[in-house]
Amino acid sequence: MQQIRKFYLASFLKNQTYFVPIIVLFFQDLGLSYSEIFWIFTIGSVFSFIIEIPTGIFADVYGKRRGILISKLLIFISFLLFGFSINFVTLLVANLVYELGKSFRSGTETAYVYGYLLQNKNSPTYTLVKANQKFYARISESIGTALGGFVAYHSGFSIVFFLAAIPALINFGQTITWAKLKECQQTKKINIKNNILFAKDSFRESLQNKGLRKVIMNVALFSAGVVSLEKFVQPYMKNVEVDLQYFGIIYSVFLLLAAFIARYATRLEEKYGAVKILNYISLLSIIPIVILGLGISSVWAIPLFFFVLMAENIRSPVSNSLFHERVSSKNRATMGSILELFKSSIKLITMPIIGYVADLYSMQMAFLFIAFIVMISMIFFWLNYQKPLKKY
Repeated sequence: MQQIRKFYLASFLKNQTYFVPIIVLFFQDLGLSYSEIFWIFTIGSVFSFIIEIPTGIFADVYGKRRGILISKLLIFISFLLFGFSINFVTLLVANLVYELGKSFRSGTETAYVYGYLLQNKNSPTYTLVKANQKFYARISESIGTALGGFVAYHSGFSIVFFLAAIPALINFGQTITWAKLKECQQTKKINIKNNILFAKDSFRESLQNKGLRKVIMNVALFSAGVVSLEKFVQPYMKNVEVDLQYFGIIYSVFLLLAAFIARYATRLEEKYGAVKILNYISLLSIIPIVILGLGISSVWAIPLFFFVLMAENIRSPVSNSLFHERVSSKNRATMGSILELFKSSIKLITMPIIGYVADLYSMQMAFLFIAFIVMISMIFFWLNYQKPLKKY
C-alpha cells in the first residue's frame, strides 16, 4: 500500500499546474493569435507523434520507472522554459520539451501502475487506483487553479510557471523511491533491429484486433475534441467579462466537483460496464458542445464547458482499464504509446483546422466542428463488449 500511496502523491504533485486557468491568455498576452496558439499545440502533437513509440519502447526495454523519471525531469525543465518565454519561438521550444516529457510518461506510467498491481495480488483493482488517482489529480488542480488565477492577477503570468516548477521537482524526487518492477530488474542491450520488430509487432496487434482498434479511435477522437474545447474556456470567460482573478476560482470549483465524480467511476463501471459508460458519455457530451456552437454567450454557459471536461474525467479511468484489458503485458507500455500516438495524430489533423475556423469565422463555428469530431467517435467507433485477454 505504501507504493500505491506514492502513486496518489504523484497524481497530486503532477497536477499542481497553476497555469491551467491562464495559459491561453498567457499566449495571447505575448501577442499570439488563435491560429498560432493552435499551431504550437499542433507542432507539439507532431513531435509527440514522432517520439511516442520510441519512448514507449524505451520504457518496455530499459525500464518503465526509468522512463517515468526522465519524464518528470523534462516536465520540470519545461515549466522553467515557459516562465522565461517571450514569443512564439520560445513558447514552441518550451512546449516541445513538455511534450517530450509527457511522451516518456504517457502509456508508461499507466503500464507501470497496472504492472505493479498485477505483481502484487493483494492490491486493489486498477480501475479503483486509477479513479483515486483522478480524484487526487482533480483535488490538486482545484487548489492549483484557484491559486494560479490569483497569482497571475497580482504578479503576472510568468510567475505562475516558476511556481509550478516547485512541485514538479518534488515529484521527480519522490519517484526515485518507487519500487522496481520484476520485468525491469535487468538492463537490456540496445538492439535497434529488435526494437523496430517489437514496435512492428505491437502495431500489428493494435490493427488486427478490431475491438482494440475501436477503443483506440474512440478514445483518440473524443480526447481531441475535449482538448480543443478546453483551449476556448479562457477566451470565452474573457468574452463574457469574467475578471481574471476569478478564473482560478471557477476552475477550482468545477475541478473539485470533477474529483468526486471521477472517484465514482469504479462504481459506475461495476454497475453499467465500461463499454456502456464510454458510449453514452460520448452521446451526452455532444449536447453542451452543440449548445455552445449555437451562439449562447453568457456567464451561465460556462458550466457547459466543464460538463464535457468532467465527462472526460469519468471516461478516462474506465477507458484506460478497458484498453489495458485488451493488450498483453509484454508490450503494454508500447501499446500505451501507440494509443497516445493515435491521439496525437488526430490532434495533428483537427487542431489547426479548429484554430483557423475560430480565427476566420468564430468560436461558435469551432465548437460545432468539435461536436462533429465527438459525433464521429460515437457513430463510427461505437464500442462492443469483448472478453479481456488472460495472458498477463
